Amino acid sequence: MVRSLFDRAPFAFAQGRADFLLAAAVTRTCEIPGITQAGIPGQIPLTPVLDAEFLCTGRVYSLDDPAKTASGIPTPGLLTRAVHELHPFASLSVLDLGLEHAPRYCPTVSFGFTPTPSIDKPESFDAEETFEAGLDFGRRYRLSGDFAVVGESTPGGTTTAQAAVGALGYDTAGHFASSFRHAPAALKADTVRRALATVPPGAGTFARLGQTADRTLLFTAGFMLTASRRFPVVLGGGTQMAAALLIADTLARQLRIAFDPRRLTLCTTRWIADDGASDIAALLRQLSFDVRACYADFLYTDATVPVLRRYDEGEAKEGVGAGAALAYGLGNGLSPAQITARVERLMGVA
Repeated sequence: MVRSLFDRAPFAFAQGRADFLLAAAVTRTCEIPGITQAGIPGQIPLTPVLDAEFLCTGRVYSLDDPAKTASGIPTPGLLTRAVHELHPFASLSVLDLGLEHAPRYCPTVSFGFTPTPSIDKPESFDAEETFEAGLDFGRRYRLSGDFAVVGESTPGGTTTAQAAVGALGYDTAGHFASSFRHAPAALKADTVRRALATVPPGAGTFARLGQTADRTLLFTAGFMLTASRRFPVVLGGGTQMAAALLIADTLARQLRIAFDPRRLTLCTTRWIADDGASDIAALLRQLSFDVRACYADFLYTDATVPVLRRYDEGEAKEGVGAGAALAYGLGNGLSPAQITARVERLMGVA
């Protein structure tokens, strides 16, 4: 079952086959000790590469094991890969938006980007260039299926998302999720405060975003605006994708870019929808337009592997488009038990 994020009512998710695009990027913000657990300690910038390889091939090549947290919680990319094996996406592509190195054996589109600097440093990136690349890709992308899903793997991205949205003047207090069950709220707030302090007074929108955001946010914002003129786009993610929507909304109004919000849907996991430490609906209510927003009503109820139950307890929550992949799978006749069994098989358990 797929449900509305706003009232939990049954939700009509996109029908047909989906192209899956993984926006994979590094923000050096992820290297701030304790800011994220989305990956292997000391190697967190490698997480998007590992997620991309596992999503595309069912195994990793740049390390011995898929990305997991220090406490052993595996990547949500297991869910996306499980769905793809059970009901394949029409196409699968990795968008290299600034990785440590290209993922191996993956259909990858590179844009020549380098990793985004940490937002607590005075360095910035060219936000306008990244946004324009997203606009251009949305204009020329050739859809193989009936709609596109954009997922992301950007460790530290909820912190950059909060800083970026705050830099644009939106309310962020208590709204942003974390990969931790108990988020390092003080550390994240201090990082955001330091990022906002580096923004020069009177800076324009792109200058503010270049100091506080990351390439995934800007590229996705551009892509959704132009792609939505031609076909439905599902943003697979939680508060990071909500931030991308707010950025797209701001820039579309400022630059007078026409798009079709009726073709945009945000889809996340039940773990984000139920997260008492964040409020994705409050972020979405700040948009200047009504947005379709939903979550896949999936829990690891059928799991026999104890570590998977940690998701139900509030760890990890979302990533690699897991919520949208689950909604796609459930909408195409897969059961939660089937998906869970395939996840455990991918883990080498079943």
